[in-house]
Amino acid sequence: MHLAADALMACEVQAQRGTRRVVRKERFAFAAGERAAALQSLREWMGAGGWRASQEWVLGVSDARYLLLQWTPDLADRKLREAFAAALFEQQFKQDPGTYAMRFAKSAYGRAQLVAFVSNDLLAELEVHAQTSAIRLASVAPSVAAVWDRFRSVLEKESGALCVIDGDRQVVLHHAQGDVEAVALRPFDAARIEAVPAMRAGENRLRLFSSTPMRSGVGGGLSLADGEGFLTARDTAYAFALCGVF
Repeated sequence: MHLAADALMACEVQAQRGTRRVVRKERFAFAAGERAAALQSLREWMGAGGWRASQEWVLGVSDARYLLLQWTPDLADRKLREAFAAALFEQQFKQDPGTYAMRFAKSAYGRAQLVAFVSNDLLAELEVHAQTSAIRLASVAPSVAAVWDRFRSVLEKESGALCVIDGDRQVVLHHAQGDVEAVALRPFDAARIEAVPAMRAGENRLRLFSSTPMRSGVGGGLSLADGEGFLTARDTAYAFALCGVF
């Protein structure tokens, strides 16, 4: 499942003999404040398919906030790291960090650590949805983490910028061989070249992962391979939902 700002994208994936195949796909649009109706439609859709497995969620750009903790030896202490992240979150976003759950990227000595903040209310909503649907909630991952993990083998060999684009917003990560150096939320307008960030000194590769097809002339796109019921040219809207599966 992919939770975007205005829609739920659902894919039913079946595994058999070591392969995975998309057998059904559906999009449930909703207006601001009307997500509950879309979740109900999703439950009915899952019931029609006889789901008895698990559910994985990828949260869109609108439903997670990101910060970068610069490395210090103190970050090895979990409580100090959480306290520092909470203080930085409150300073930057002017919101109560106690109402958000923290998701830390894998730590590495000497490297900054990316932190995602997800609303506790949203997590509770997804948990209730899973219980009502009588299906196990296997995971809830911010889209940036899902994309990075999916293409880690590519990104950790490069220095550049990764743009995770979802609708009219994007999260831009500047990185060097796996070391995230900066993170920012920016608007995105596919009709304007300025929407794609300028490269920094020492960077050599711009990568894009989007929920909509990119216009011609913009290179560096990351995409899932065609096959097993998924076609990139036709099914881009479902790419985030499938990012952690394929």
